[in-house]
Amino acid sequence: MKKIITVIIAIGLFLSFGGKAPASDPSPVLPPLEDGKARLSAVEKVYVKGIRLEDNTVFSDEVLGTITAAYENREITAEELQELKDKLTRYYVANGYINSGAIILDQDIRDGIISLQIIEGKLSQTKVSGNTWLMDSYISKRLELATRGGKDPLNVNKLQQHLKLLKQDPRIDNINANLGPGLELGQSILDVEVDEARPYHMTLRFNNYHAPSIGSYSGEIDLSHLNLTGWGDSLSAHYALTEGLDDYSFRYAIPLTRWGTTLSFEMSQTEAVVVSEEFKDKDIRSETENYSLSLHHPFYKTLSGEFSMGLTLERSESKTFMGDDPFPFTSYEGDDVGVYKVTPLRFYQEWVKRSMSQVIALRSTFSFGLDMLDATVDISEDWFWMESPPNAEFITWLGQFQWLRRLKLLESQLLFKLDMSLSNDPLLPVEKFAIGGSSTVRGYRENLMTTDNGLVTSLEWRVPLGHLKIPGLSKGPDDGLLQLCPFFDFGHGWNVDNPDPSTNSIYSTGIGASWTVSKIINAEIYWGKSLKDADDGSDEYDIQDDGIHFQFNMGLF
Repeated sequence: MKKIITVIIAIGLFLSFGGKAPASDPSPVLPPLEDGKARLSAVEKVYVKGIRLEDNTVFSDEVLGTITAAYENREITAEELQELKDKLTRYYVANGYINSGAIILDQDIRDGIISLQIIEGKLSQTKVSGNTWLMDSYISKRLELATRGGKDPLNVNKLQQHLKLLKQDPRIDNINANLGPGLELGQSILDVEVDEARPYHMTLRFNNYHAPSIGSYSGEIDLSHLNLTGWGDSLSAHYALTEGLDDYSFRYAIPLTRWGTTLSFEMSQTEAVVVSEEFKDKDIRSETENYSLSLHHPFYKTLSGEFSMGLTLERSESKTFMGDDPFPFTSYEGDDVGVYKVTPLRFYQEWVKRSMSQVIALRSTFSFGLDMLDATVDISEDWFWMESPPNAEFITWLGQFQWLRRLKLLESQLLFKLDMSLSNDPLLPVEKFAIGGSSTVRGYRENLMTTDNGLVTSLEWRVPLGHLKIPGLSKGPDDGLLQLCPFFDFGHGWNVDNPDPSTNSIYSTGIGASWTVSKIINAEIYWGKSLKDADDGSDEYDIQDDGIHFQFNMGLF
């Protein structure tokens, strides 16, 4: 169901400021006031030397002076004074301040100066209904950002922006808002009716996105609940299984503030066994545990863009075995053979800009390997194939860029991606940059090479061929979309103080097909032709050797 926002503005908010004074019977013309004083209500015409505005904070005297100037330094009638009041009110309303305006209080007229009071209306209360599990405050606090918790005058344009942002929340299916007058002049009450979205989801996935050495074919399942306790906190779980891989992870995230500050904790555990025939009898396996704590905050967020930053502290431990014995590939002095531990602190920044024709996304991540929590810092010189052994103290930078552009040509889309990783230090395997495969350079095996530094880039043209709908599944107007996707990929990697891979630049071209059966079912398959030979060190065949990568997604609920 398409989400709809309805904002109903009570007419009384405007009429409370906008009525005109009734016409008066003709009366004798009074001379201009000079140095004396008289009550404004006692005169029908008055010479106005100047207009003084009181309590206006949204618009300055200079801005509103463009309206009042026409009524100064001349004689005006009561009707003209009412007209001025209405013009000031309409100016506020036209700029979104629908419960703000000017009023005229009875006053003594001194030296030809008349005062008009500006009432800048506030949002006095937000009432939430229709929600069953989501807390009232989750809705009201985010809408009150439009007025900084009631500190700023109510602007209906800002309120609508926050309603639309709230509509994008996956926990909300539909939202209707009714804005009406409050108990006092200039106050408004917002009645919000919410239809909650189903908070729990389950997705099944099948692909060949893993390295053939551990089994390329993967069955995966994702489970999530987006509103566990009613405060908008989420719990998600992921499980992936291949012939040689057993991987699972959990993530819990909770919003801390109305501005979207989020604290999250994640843990994962992976057990992998090399299943390639040439190494199968050696029983090479690894165990990896990873824990992370993250704090994320959006500093700027609108419908068209967002800028956010975050900090993540990780703890990773990996063990390698050959049979029952630790494998010395990751040995280092002072601890068990075959074990390495890394404690990186990551500082990331994200920027997104959206328009009707394009989306631009940038992400920058600085990672600092810390000597804490028993991190691997003293590597043994027994790493005989390395001139400069790595350790857990390092500094890296990862830059990521994506650009999606809608084209008038064939109503197609152009997608450009670029990832770059830079380091001045030799890196442990878990921190290296992987090149090759479905998400980097198609047409080659997954993780064909891993290096300390790397660059991958991709250009893809998505051309719609039409709609191939499945009755009972393809219900929406965009369901069944079939796209043809020619592409070109490039990847280059190099090491620090150690030899580069024998082939450290690879590139490919090819074509793919994407089929969006419905919002919850989609499939894609890509064929890439490698344009440069690269030895993967294996004689065992896999369909990735023919450049084929595929994935099927199905959301069960």
